[in-house]
Amino acid sequence: NGPGVEKNREKMAGKKRVSQETFDDAVRENMEDFGMSREDAVKDAMEQFEMQGCDLSNIVTSTAAAGGEDHPIVAASKRFVNAAKDANRDSVVAEAAALREGVPADPEGKAMAGNAGVIGAGAEALGRMEGDGEACAAVLGLLALLVTDNEMNRDRLKEPLAHPGIASVAKCLAAHPEDAAVQEAGFRLAKTAATKSESIKASFMEYDGITPIKSALERHVDNGEVVKNVGATMRTVTNADDWSTKVSKVFDTSKDMAKAGVLPLVYAAMRRHEGDPEVLQELCGGLRGCAVQDDIVRGVLADGGLACALAALRRHMGHPMLASRCMLLFSNLAENDDAKKELCQGDALGLMLETMRMHERNARVMRAGFAALASMALRMPDNVEVMVEAGAGRAVLGGMRAHAGQPELCRQGMICIRNMVVRCPHHRDAFLADGAEELVVAARDTHVKCADAAFDCLRDLGCEYGGLGDLAGKGKHSAYVACDESLVGSKAGQSNAGSAMVTWEEEP
Repeated sequence: NGPGVEKNREKMAGKKRVSQETFDDAVRENMEDFGMSREDAVKDAMEQFEMQGCDLSNIVTSTAAAGGEDHPIVAASKRFVNAAKDANRDSVVAEAAALREGVPADPEGKAMAGNAGVIGAGAEALGRMEGDGEACAAVLGLLALLVTDNEMNRDRLKEPLAHPGIASVAKCLAAHPEDAAVQEAGFRLAKTAATKSESIKASFMEYDGITPIKSALERHVDNGEVVKNVGATMRTVTNADDWSTKVSKVFDTSKDMAKAGVLPLVYAAMRRHEGDPEVLQELCGGLRGCAVQDDIVRGVLADGGLACALAALRRHMGHPMLASRCMLLFSNLAENDDAKKELCQGDALGLMLETMRMHERNARVMRAGFAALASMALRMPDNVEVMVEAGAGRAVLGGMRAHAGQPELCRQGMICIRNMVVRCPHHRDAFLADGAEELVVAARDTHVKCADAAFDCLRDLGCEYGGLGDLAGKGKHSAYVACDESLVGSKAGQSNAGSAMVTWEEEP
């Protein structure tokens, strides 16, 4: 990772927040000491905290220092917290239902409930009422609602450190393996909470998250909602998407899932839900997250995982998200040479190119297709001949031309071109005649992220690539003068740069 990634990590790790109480005190002080109206006092307090670099996403401004009776959501939250402390089962269920109904109607409802202590109280209620399926389902559903698109509430599931809230979720799932409502709500919460949170991913797995994943796929394979959320949870806990930390355990999680025998259950679920693209897209995402090691990939090929993904793509080619997930899976599988050959010699290549033509205006699908093609071409000249003959080169150049403003798409396109020509230089002229050099230079000069791939691609196309010639460093964002992303510095790194097995920020 280059300095740009490090800066992003530092920025994310260094966010400061203030509590609702502190913010309300600042507003109240403005009103009492400076005679401001409540509206001006709120505005001034926001400006002051923002100047100090504080994140105010958890602050409710509409009720700050307003006085009078509690807002209905705050009042319901207090009732829920008290019911959880008293372990009053009926009141917990009733107030959870009231909050689930009231929160979506108010833009600040999630922050109000979180600030009132609902997340911690909910986790406590799960622990105290672990044996009550109906109560657990009600609380899990409420927590899933509150953490969705609310980072502060999500972070509250990390507390306390000795037994974080997400641990109660994992234990609740394990305690009710036959209860579909608990499984659906619990995995929906786990998926949402673990997104971009390494500590929650790690805690969920530390408290034996694999056991309920396996159990749910075995016991609820016919329930599409449960299976979909299990697949989404698998995808999330195997995706290193938390840029605030330098260390991730997702690779170990992927290996552990494969070792535990989860993947054959995924294939069975894909066959069972072959007609539902929404379920299939999550299962493909989870399978992709686990396909990180050569022995795992060989198992996917031998046990029918690739066949399931091809069947899903063939049947639901028009579904963009499923198409994207399938081709990202192919990209990971193609790190294995046998998989490269199978993908290229079978009907996968034709399906991929047809899918890319169908979704040529969809950058996500095209980007995933480029990544798969790049992996299939890497160190495989025989594959390249088949791919070029099938029109893969034209598809890549057309996609780069249509989506010139998409940095990751352009980067994957350049990796793909490089992999096609580096061992098959006789194809250079065709790429250059179709405008490859102009497209690569334009991407390099537009997107800092494309610098390293452009360097390699231009070099292997036989073009001026910077660093040695008179044109070096002339681009607007040239990597060879100052670059916020890393160039590949070592010879070993250069040889591996053709790999398209990369992680980028994926859709939620």
